[in-house]
Amino acid sequence: MNLRLWSRLATLLLVPAIALAGAAPSVPPAAWLLDQVKILSAPEMDGRASGTAGADRAARHIAQVFREAGLRPCCGDAGHFQPFEVVTGIRLGTPNSFALLAPAARAFALGRDFTPLSVSSDGSAEGEVIFVGYGITSENLHYDDYAGLDVKGKIVLAMTGDPGAADPGSPFRQPDAYHYAERAHKIINARQHGAGAIILVTQPGAERERLPALRGISQPWGIQALFLTRAAADALLAPSGKQLAALREGIDRAPTPSARVPGPQSFPLPGVRVKLEVALVRERGTTANVVGILPGTDPRLKDESIVIGAHYDHLGRGGEGSLAPDDIGKIHFGADDNASGTTGVMALARAFAARGGLPRTLVFVGFAGEELGILGSAHYTQHPAAPLDKTVLMLNMDMIGRLRDDKLYVFGVDSGTGLRALVEDAAKGLSLKLQLRGDPFSPSDHTNFYTRERPVLFLFTGAHSDYHKPSDTWEKITPQGMETVLTFAARILERVGSAAPPPAYVKLAPAPSRGAGGYGPFFGVVPDFGEGERPGVRLGGVRPGSPADKAGVKAGDIIIRFAGLDVKTLDDLTFALRSKRPGDKVEVILLRDGKEISTEATLEQRR
Repeated sequence: MNLRLWSRLATLLLVPAIALAGAAPSVPPAAWLLDQVKILSAPEMDGRASGTAGADRAARHIAQVFREAGLRPCCGDAGHFQPFEVVTGIRLGTPNSFALLAPAARAFALGRDFTPLSVSSDGSAEGEVIFVGYGITSENLHYDDYAGLDVKGKIVLAMTGDPGAADPGSPFRQPDAYHYAERAHKIINARQHGAGAIILVTQPGAERERLPALRGISQPWGIQALFLTRAAADALLAPSGKQLAALREGIDRAPTPSARVPGPQSFPLPGVRVKLEVALVRERGTTANVVGILPGTDPRLKDESIVIGAHYDHLGRGGEGSLAPDDIGKIHFGADDNASGTTGVMALARAFAARGGLPRTLVFVGFAGEELGILGSAHYTQHPAAPLDKTVLMLNMDMIGRLRDDKLYVFGVDSGTGLRALVEDAAKGLSLKLQLRGDPFSPSDHTNFYTRERPVLFLFTGAHSDYHKPSDTWEKITPQGMETVLTFAARILERVGSAAPPPAYVKLAPAPSRGAGGYGPFFGVVPDFGEGERPGVRLGGVRPGSPADKAGVKAGDIIIRFAGLDVKTLDDLTFALRSKRPGDKVEVILLRDGKEISTEATLEQRR
């Protein structure tokens, strides 16, 4: 079936009902919108990290606005709050130690010589040490720091970065090869080779050396992992007569004048044995979605609903998601991301409540946990305030506070019948240059609704240099632009909230490839970002027509092995996928309804 043709035909069916819809209500003025952004991004909100006092303050403010607007609570005794648990941070437990056992005993100091990494598993390891260069294995680039080595049960020592960093022509500078320098590749690669533990050290020549802060919320990756200073690493190398700087130079030197791939120089450290212990405490806390309900006015349509949502959480004082690594510890205010979208939800709630509602029920939601992996919307779709199968549209607003050159990006216009034409019609007379995208998949809360077969729209005014930095402050918001965007959103809600029939979910096939496409192979699954009770990657959805879909993979499946790699976390799946090429056949082991299933997929070019 031609889905675009079906969408156009359905649009024709919607025209009479749309024409009968009333005028959209006036949204609050620009001054009110800016005031709300100021409140949500104020210093006392402390960056609104989920599970913190600052985020709780923001949630209470949103709930107060909902109450004052007359919205009904969602959740019994919890009122407007829909609580759920999240991992809020990590701290040192007891014991954490690292010691040289032979050839001469030496204890290293926690915090000065070494630190555990936040992705480390708890436990201890003792054994011989093997230097593995950059800790990289790349079949595509014919490079393997583990070639010819048996590291099973041993402790591997690896440098950060990748070979030939100063050479712009190095194969590792290719866009699809940058990931080999990532910490995830080195740690999971060590685990895949059977190492008992991995020690990382900053490569010589790096601008600055410092032990990484113990921050983050990642699941443990199934291996003990430490970070060591260069001085401590040289102490381990001393019995072999080697130094880290010389080893790096040797690896980076191409084996022949014409060769671009440097040569691994890995070797066991003679007589060197170490022991390490790691104990980390992953702290948990409670956060909450904030939900307000405006019941429908038409007895025939009020059982159907529209969800209007935006995430109110941000990064707190930095951490994994910050793009300002030198500003860790400073408040990341998140004025555009996403005090702007949250303000939009509150503004539309006030406008439609003052209007008296729409024939269909409107559910307004401030999502928590988006920055942790769209957790709040995952929780809502599992515990909806209104039946999910009767949710006719989810409208998501994420970063709508910086309208520039009148450009507004609208994603998901092909996810429901008639949405593209409806969106275009809603913009008439407004100073907006719509940038329409049919694809509904992107890393924000609407994705959890589309994977559960609900039509979605996503409004976004574009990325900017302050994204995920402390400099995302209220002074850079354009409140008049927000007012225009929300007038546009109100028109969409007016039409969908009154039209019969409503948009129907469209199962989109992948877009046709343009040229060479993106980098790396394509599998086509959407993880379920809610926390699972067991290792593996639970799937929230599968892209129609993708290699996963053709292999019979389904939403709800749990991937436990992919291309020969045990999959414990999403990082494992990413690692396994990056090690393959388009056209490769891979075995995929799934859990479905408690039973293990094996299937084979042929990877395609990323589109």
